[in-house]
Amino acid sequence: MAVLRLDLDNVLCFNDFSTDFSYPKKLVNTSLEGEFFARFPKIRYRKVNIVVGSNASGKTSLGRALLRIFRFLADKESNTIYSVISRPEKRCSILMDCAFSNGFFFRAEIKKEANSDELLVRLRQLQAEADDTYESLVAKLDETKPFENYVKALDQFEFGGWNFSFPSTEDGFDLVSCKYEEKDKKEFCNIYKDVLTTMDSSIKDVYPSKEIPDSFVIVFQDKDAVAVTHKSKINSIRRLSSGTKYAVNIAGVMYSIKKHENGFYFVDEQFSYVNSDIEIACLTKMISLLGDGEQLFFTTHNTELLALPLPNHAFNFIHKTQEEDGSKIIWTNAASLEKRNNVNIKNLYDNDFFGVSPDVNKILNIAED
Repeated sequence: MAVLRLDLDNVLCFNDFSTDFSYPKKLVNTSLEGEFFARFPKIRYRKVNIVVGSNASGKTSLGRALLRIFRFLADKESNTIYSVISRPEKRCSILMDCAFSNGFFFRAEIKKEANSDELLVRLRQLQAEADDTYESLVAKLDETKPFENYVKALDQFEFGGWNFSFPSTEDGFDLVSCKYEEKDKKEFCNIYKDVLTTMDSSIKDVYPSKEIPDSFVIVFQDKDAVAVTHKSKINSIRRLSSGTKYAVNIAGVMYSIKKHENGFYFVDEQFSYVNSDIEIACLTKMISLLGDGEQLFFTTHNTELLALPLPNHAFNFIHKTQEEDGSKIIWTNAASLEKRNNVNIKNLYDNDFFGVSPDVNKILNIAED
């Protein structure tokens, strides 16, 4: 599954926000293959979306918004959307385009008018033909279809296939996810072993528990062992450093991508306590494991990732500005300002070409005694 467009207004910190994750023409000599659907090669999408931003810039909020929209479309629970409306007395609107490798395409529009509690939805669905592009699919949408009450609009609509990984400080993301099929337990634990031993030299081995299903055992160099079970609290796992606790989540994402369990992956701030070289290696491997029609969002503070040999459109910068009526999120895709793919994005960022470098003057100007 790939998200092709997202519009948000009065959703969390997003007001009058719009961005797309497609690209208009075929790239020549690109280092990232498969940024289209194998059966529908003219439907082009940004397979990898690296999102760089400082603290409180909106990176995690972007993930929260997407997750709530996904859950709403899947569970049909209105509170999921109400929970992300920033100002309930004002109008709220959401638009999202999604496409799948089998050619299924839909546009979901969600709105709540000012001073109203009714949630309205307009859902339009299409099956792509071999020569369709994203633009031609949008042109085929029936503009006469009205908005309806969300219960009626989403009746019979089936939606799923995503994996979000947030810091354990986020509600609902402080638990370990380690479900695996019996036939896959060796592969599962090998991935966890490779990731955890790389990030923590005191760990010697990881193997599946014989007594408890959906669990694994971490063995340390001093022969001490810790059992980790599905849905156990990640912060309660003893002996693990902050970085190694994040490594548990990272290994889980790696396994999910490798097994193609989900089509959409959002990895948020999982490397704050991890060495930069390891972060680059993990991201590179995640990208190489992505399958047809799969999409990865990866948020980071690490600007070293900007030197990766990826198309310019893979790099996005997010920052927050203050305006008269409040703050506004500004989204800049590198390709919108620099279309040449042989230009080093890291060098451009270091010279503030994108105008998103944080202003540190207030800190530097703190008076000294």
